[in-house]
Amino acid sequence: MKLTISRDLLINAISLVAKAADKHHRIGPILANIKFILTPELLTLVASDLEVELTATVKLPQGACIEAGETTLPAEKLFTICKTVSDEVMLLDASEACCLVIGGRAKYTLKTLPAQDFPSIGSPSITTWLQISRTTLHDLIAHTRFAMATQDVRHYLTGMLFEINGDQLTAVATDGHRLAVAHRSLGISHEERRVTMPGKAVGELERLLGEVGKNSEDEQVCVGFDDNFMQVSLEFDESGEYGGMQVDMVARLIEGKFPDYRRVFPSNHDKSVLFDKDELSEVLRRLSILVSKDAPGVLFNFSQNGAVKVSVNNREQDAAEESLVGSYQGEPLEISFNEAYLRAVLRVLDGDIRIEMTEAVKPALIYQVGDEMNHQYVIMPMRV
Repeated sequence: MKLTISRDLLINAISLVAKAADKHHRIGPILANIKFILTPELLTLVASDLEVELTATVKLPQGACIEAGETTLPAEKLFTICKTVSDEVMLLDASEACCLVIGGRAKYTLKTLPAQDFPSIGSPSITTWLQISRTTLHDLIAHTRFAMATQDVRHYLTGMLFEINGDQLTAVATDGHRLAVAHRSLGISHEERRVTMPGKAVGELERLLGEVGKNSEDEQVCVGFDDNFMQVSLEFDESGEYGGMQVDMVARLIEGKFPDYRRVFPSNHDKSVLFDKDELSEVLRRLSILVSKDAPGVLFNFSQNGAVKVSVNNREQDAAEESLVGSYQGEPLEISFNEAYLRAVLRVLDGDIRIEMTEAVKPALIYQVGDEMNHQYVIMPMRV
């Protein structure tokens, strides 16, 4: 394999896929590499940890391909080299055992591993295809991803549920202490389906959707599912820094039954409060100075006359209290919330926020006034 290529173009292509590489060599050293497939017209880069596979396809100008072929190169080393060299054009000349990388006056020799030994995540047999706008899918993820568990023996909680019901797509994330739900209309009806996408794939998809949005119109994204995989295809604008690249992601779905999130939603609320999101966020920010990992709770004291007091007490016997303007309705109530959980919800909402409650030990429902049909959040209170 031998080609000349724009340094910036190669950097952009590697950056799209490199995070899927298995840097910790959990399966084998070859998955720390990127697979290169060169034809006269296209350069294809593939990175995978066998849970998530990312493929970037680069259109090449005439003459860029000197000798077609395949190889694999270490992702991290190659990316660092590309960012270091000063010349705008690079030469990659790969043989069976090594690859010569030349940029300007710098010359590097990297060990290669055979392309035929690079394992594939599998071949999806997509049975359900969706067409959805990039911003819609990005917003679904951005409004829910923060509630996913990072580590849990219930592995399905470390992923995100995508549920298709008629013409509605719903994204759901929970770690057992909080729940985030977002709905969007697809415009047309589809077959009902529930799949759970792993957390790494969710993060990579959000990143890729954000990159596409930097220099592309709000184009439609192709999303496909079968029983084992989720596949997403994205195209970059020809005029942007990615030069019309296409990137495809295949993710192995998480097995196991995701909890029925509808049963978690509290009902029969007899207490509610209306806050300005910015004012509540500022109060929590100030009080968070005294919040610790051992004592993450913030206590809300709602009185019958509508007054609201928010306070913090930590194990070092530090304390802080602040009054907050709110419109409270219901019997007096003291309830404590994890400050970080509450602020995470506020970061994705705007305007007036309503919190509906029943008792100090039962979950509270949070939503943005006027937007309650699109986004709902549930937080379990802490014991006082």
